[in-house]
Amino acid sequence: MSNTVKMPFLPGYNIEVEKPTTYNKSHAFDVANGLRTENTLGSVAVDTSGLAVNPKGLTEMPWANTDMGTQKLPAWVAYDRKVLRFFAFFKEAVFSSTIETYRVRKCVIYYYLEDDSIHVAEPKVENSGIPQGVLIRRHRVPKADGTCINLGDLQVGTDISMYGRTFRITDADTFTRDYYVANGASLSPPVETPQDNFTKRSTVEPTTYNKLMHPMKEHMEASLGKQMGINIRATQQFLQNDGKVLRFYCIFRDNKLYGELRPYIVHYFLADDTVEVLEVKDANNGRDPSPALLKRQKLPRSFIDVSADCASIGTKTRDSAIEYYCAQDIAVGTDLIVYGRPLTVMGADEFTKNYYIEKFGANAEDFPPISYEPVPEKEFYITAPPHNGIGTEEDSLGSFVYLNPKIPKIDYRKLIENDGIICRYVAKFVNPASEDVNRRFVISFFIANDTVQIFERFERNSGFIGGNFMERSRQKNLDTDGRYFKCGDFEVGKVVTINTFKFEIIGQDLYTENYRKANPHMFT
Repeated sequence: MSNTVKMPFLPGYNIEVEKPTTYNKSHAFDVANGLRTENTLGSVAVDTSGLAVNPKGLTEMPWANTDMGTQKLPAWVAYDRKVLRFFAFFKEAVFSSTIETYRVRKCVIYYYLEDDSIHVAEPKVENSGIPQGVLIRRHRVPKADGTCINLGDLQVGTDISMYGRTFRITDADTFTRDYYVANGASLSPPVETPQDNFTKRSTVEPTTYNKLMHPMKEHMEASLGKQMGINIRATQQFLQNDGKVLRFYCIFRDNKLYGELRPYIVHYFLADDTVEVLEVKDANNGRDPSPALLKRQKLPRSFIDVSADCASIGTKTRDSAIEYYCAQDIAVGTDLIVYGRPLTVMGADEFTKNYYIEKFGANAEDFPPISYEPVPEKEFYITAPPHNGIGTEEDSLGSFVYLNPKIPKIDYRKLIENDGIICRYVAKFVNPASEDVNRRFVISFFIANDTVQIFERFERNSGFIGGNFMERSRQKNLDTDGRYFKCGDFEVGKVVTINTFKFEIIGQDLYTENYRKANPHMFT
């Protein structure tokens, strides 16, 4: 029985592979007689400088040096993340075409030193018309004789066949050339890559369309190893001004619609020189809510520069010719043109003022107070007619204020809590006539609804009939600009004017005295 196994006669499988006799996994450490020992099989010699010598698969290479002082390390340690990169191309035949017979396809060959595996990738080219990407996934690529491709087969200017395709190696990167030199060999000079007719006529260089990258995405790419020095000025600007925003207060005079004044707030982000315009919402303005007039973006000076133009598609001169607003262009009293809409800058916040003073040498005179409030028209008021004495004043005023009179509201809580609480005071006339000297009155103040009642005492042979001097009602205190009487307006020794009569309070009953002591806050 043969030790070889025939593979199916398919593209890439028409080789003979030796059938393995052992299936154990290689390892670097072992246990012998109960002690941990190092397994030298499968290890790589490394010299004192840390450079691998006589790498796996290169024992037949002429530059392999075994005389140097070495130490043994596993291959996956010595060659961890060490990859050689070669640039190559292959020609692909094009059938049924009158303008081309073949096409040159460029690719990159990656050789992983840790396990001698290879993967081939084709960089994407704009407008190439073919799908591009990984051509051969990472694995050890066999040759026609059954062995695998190693460094001895990779040389600049030579051809190498992988799965029916012949690749011609044209160049290598700097690390690969240095690796060959460190091992006593060198690579040939670069070979020019031919160019087919289709590439000359149709393909273009990769361009960028000035798409803004989120700062967090830029930070993550930098932490993963992407070179960020290409746009170092923008990075420095972001790090120095992150979170700093200039705020301006603007208005827009809509002359086409009754001269309406519409307020806006303009935010200028110093981190990336972008602008956003927010609309100030006014109550009952009759407009649908639209918080942002302009989302955060760079604001061009002329919106014609960024309008659609088919003639400029695919060119590089268009974006470079556009002029955008910067912080120096915005000043109080000037107009900020937002895509054809002039916004007049009326003021700025304190942070913006301090920034302009420190950065651009401005002063307080550059921020004059500008008011855009229109002059209010003269308002006319109709004076309410005086109370005619019928009913309460609130009830009569309701028929004047409302078309359909409403019942006056009553403070029921005060009415319930103070029901039955009456403060009584003894009073007499101020500067009375001779016949009124001995007349005495009892003034009752009802705290529940702030009403006042006056009762005259009965005196024999006085010539006056005692009884109700004034019915219970709410009375205005003329000494306090026409306010209604409160419980604090009555006090012993005080003179009060009730319905044009002046009374001097000369006493109070015991209940009133105790109530005043218990509730001093009501009589202040």
